[in-house]
Amino acid sequence: MKRNIKLLSFLALSFVVILSSCKKDEPTAEEKKIEELKGTWNIVGANVLDEALSGVSITFTVEGAAYEVSDIEAFTDANLNHGETLAAEGTFSLNENLDVVSLSPGKDLTIASLNKDNGNLSLSYSAPFPKGTDDPTSITLNLELAN
Repeated sequence: MKRNIKLLSFLALSFVVILSSCKKDEPTAEEKKIEELKGTWNIVGANVLDEALSGVSITFTVEGAAYEVSDIEAFTDANLNHGETLAAEGTFSLNENLDVVSLSPGKDLTIASLNKDNGNLSLSYSAPFPKGTDDPTSITLNLELAN
């Protein structure tokens, strides 16, 4: 009888170990933030522009932590790309505090606000404006999640 109880105990223990090892890992804070960034974000304006900026979007993808900018020429023509802030495509990473997106190639963009539920994202950076020879100024891009 003792032997049967011992065997059943080992069997039960092995089931517990097997089932607990199959438990799905919780995503890290960085994975959650990247998931929030994922998608195509239309740049609708910048604090230094008098009019809206249309046709320019940034797409962040989880696979390979890549980004792509559509119509980079319009972004450059609006004098927002001095110092090569954005490239047409590249990769990105997040800093330890998850509030700065480092683009490669490109510069660092601070996440001023991010709310995927209402589709709003604000990214800020410092660059010369309006001319490449001007002193750097703080530029905030307002983005909306594309449908």
